[in-house]
Amino acid sequence: MEDEKKLETLYMELGKAYYEGRFEDPLPELLPYFDAITKLRAPQDDNVFCPNCGSKIKPGATFCGNCGYHLK
Repeated sequence: MEDEKKLETLYMELGKAYYEGRFEDPLPELLPYFDAITKLRAPQDDNVFCPNCGSKIKPGATFCGNCGYHLK
């Protein structure tokens, strides 16, 4: 049972490292996960962050000022 917990922890650490290392260039099939994590990481106030590069977005912006990503 202890090995299962260690394995679970290692998987979580690997996932976090992958997310942080590939934030600007994730595999297409993983985009839904990246988007979900980005939304959950954003504070619950008026701060909005780009789902592509993670930069803070000005309220009402259509494009990210950092990477140019078109915001929906």
